[in-house]
Amino acid sequence: MPEPQLQPPPKKVRRWVPWVVAAGTFLLGLIIGSAGSNGSGTSTAGAGVPQPTVTKNVPGPAGATVAGPTVTQTVPGPAKTVTAPPPGPKAAITEDGVYLVGTDIKPGTYRNGNEGDCYWARLKNTNGDLDAINANGNGGNQVVTIKKSDKAFETRRCGSWARIG
Repeated sequence: MPEPQLQPPPKKVRRWVPWVVAAGTFLLGLIIGSAGSNGSGTSTAGAGVPQPTVTKNVPGPAGATVAGPTVTQTVPGPAKTVTAPPPGPKAAITEDGVYLVGTDIKPGTYRNGNEGDCYWARLKNTNGDLDAINANGNGGNQVVTIKKSDKAFETRRCGSWARIG
């Protein structure tokens, strides 16, 4: 009788490989998910600002039969620049100069102190010509009504003007 031929032992099916892949993918998800946390369970990026959410699918190694979990990671959005509007016109004049009506100062009635060497002028333009003067005056304790139609108001050596109406 012929001798029986020896067969190699059957190969074991490695059933643990898909579980290792799944566990590694899960740990990777935990690491990525905790990267944006400050340890207290709250995100440190853009506190108080809603952030866009990016979803990533993390693939397993080639040939793996178990799909990895979906990992969601929050990333900061674009920075927004907010510019404050320029200050509005003032209701007081504290220095010598030419002030644009509606931009630098509000139209209305103004009074200065008792400075005797005061000069003021309501102007229809700012080109510096004599015909630009709507009205002007000298002396202390002046009361001037600056109209909306005036382009500018000039004051020299008058001290402070306060809007009274």
